[in-house]
Amino acid sequence: MFRVAAALLAAFMVFSSMSQGQAAPSEPSPPPDRVLAWIKSYRTKPDYKLLPDAVEALAAGGAFQEPDAAGVFVGFMAGVIGSNPEHAEKLVFKMLAVVKPEDNWAVVRAVAYSGLPDWRNLLIKIAAKTPNRRTMIDAYISGKLPTLSDFAVRERKGMWGRMFSSDSDNKLILEPSPVVMDTFWGYYYATGSLLPLSRMVALLPWASDHDDAERLTLGSTAKYSLAHNSSRDAELLTALKESRPHASEKARKHLDEVIFAAETAEVGKLKDEAADALNELRQKGPAYKRKISWWGRLGEGAISLGCVTAAVTGQVQLGIPCVVGGATYSGVLRYLSGS
Repeated sequence: MFRVAAALLAAFMVFSSMSQGQAAPSEPSPPPDRVLAWIKSYRTKPDYKLLPDAVEALAAGGAFQEPDAAGVFVGFMAGVIGSNPEHAEKLVFKMLAVVKPEDNWAVVRAVAYSGLPDWRNLLIKIAAKTPNRRTMIDAYISGKLPTLSDFAVRERKGMWGRMFSSDSDNKLILEPSPVVMDTFWGYYYATGSLLPLSRMVALLPWASDHDDAERLTLGSTAKYSLAHNSSRDAELLTALKESRPHASEKARKHLDEVIFAAETAEVGKLKDEAADALNELRQKGPAYKRKISWWGRLGEGAISLGCVTAAVTGQVQLGIPCVVGGATYSGVLRYLSGS
């Protein structure tokens, strides 16, 4: 695990030198995290031309080997592509030229997630360069795989609701997950858009769902990550305040707690509250949903909740969630419970 992190940091040094027009050092010095700093500050000084170099450095460090740990990078790539439509095609082909075939899935997904009006046509254009991803490309084009625009937060239904569900309930959606949250963070850092933030705000009511461990985990993580990052980013905090009138009544209560925690530097309290709730579920099991497909895989690498693990893995000073990837280190429950 830590070998992966070391490789990433070495690659970041190479990127940093390239972006400044310097020769790459023969041996990496103590990690400066300059690529990560570039990602965080991109909104204030966007330079889309550096994206292929950054992707090359990330690929060299193994950032795309574990898709569940690469959400923030894919989201950032998608955001840069989507916000530069006139340069999108050139950027995509440059990225494909610097990654190995086994890593080109990230470029394909970034295009599908970009929000470009003609993203399907762009996927068709790159198909010849990515023959090993033909199935993936066809699935996105035909709608068999969801994109970020298909994200939806469904209400958990009781027995009667499930019995009388309509066909619309079977519509393909991008369901909330740790990697999707990471992707939204990456997209936000690339664009500063309020849309990915609103998606995470929509998850906040799940922080009160003590009947479902999966929802409680995701809701608590969304709450903690929003508070933690906004406590270190005034622009983000302002954006959250502006989003409050548009949030649901259930989400607004949690959003107020996020804003209060960020403004008073009491973010740790949210972590403790989540730890208590999650520990209780680990010991007693959820009251409603006792069998969860991934409940038995809560160990290291099972959940890529990088917005929490960033605080553990040294990225806290940058305020970037999941920059190295939660799955590369440890699951949120291990961190929150102190185990």
